Amino acid sequence: MSRFYGRTFQIAYVVPDIDVAIEYWTKKVGVGPFFEFPLPLPLESLSVDGEAVALDHPLFSGVAVSYSGDTMIELIQPGSAPSTYTEFLKSGRSGVHHLGTWVDDYDAAIAHAQHADVPIVLEGSLPLSRFAYLDTRMDGDGPLVELIAPLPPMIEMFDMIRTAAATWDGQAPRRTL
Repeated sequence: MSRFYGRTFQIAYVVPDIDVAIEYWTKKVGVGPFFEFPLPLPLESLSVDGEAVALDHPLFSGVAVSYSGDTMIELIQPGSAPSTYTEFLKSGRSGVHHLGTWVDDYDAAIAHAQHADVPIVLEGSLPLSRFAYLDTRMDGDGPLVELIAPLPPMIEMFDMIRTAAATWDGQAPRRTL
């Protein structure tokens, strides 16, 4: 647990093809089922590098989550909106992109990042949460940190997914939220 940025609960992967990624995780690694979010996500606000982004381009082409024990595995296929996800793939990388954390005091965590000169590369809000991606990488290497301030419906949804993963029998590897 970070004194500044909360409890890490998620490892997120940015992938060029979410279908291939889900098949890999469910068949080769045995993690599942993956719950896919209906798209487009109902973003209420979005900024990239401090600049507001119009919500007329999709941020994601696919987003799916599952759990391995208490660790969420998130798979993200970027959409056409400018974002840290598209930059990641354009740089020739795929794989671990960020670690997701729960924060109790989102505003304090953001203030700490700003005071420590930690760049906020993407920030937004959904009906279920507020979130921000911090560039905490050392010399440009390693994952970003995502701050997530969840609302009760998000916590309930993630609990349901964690329970489904704990009892998964390998059937129905893809489900829709």
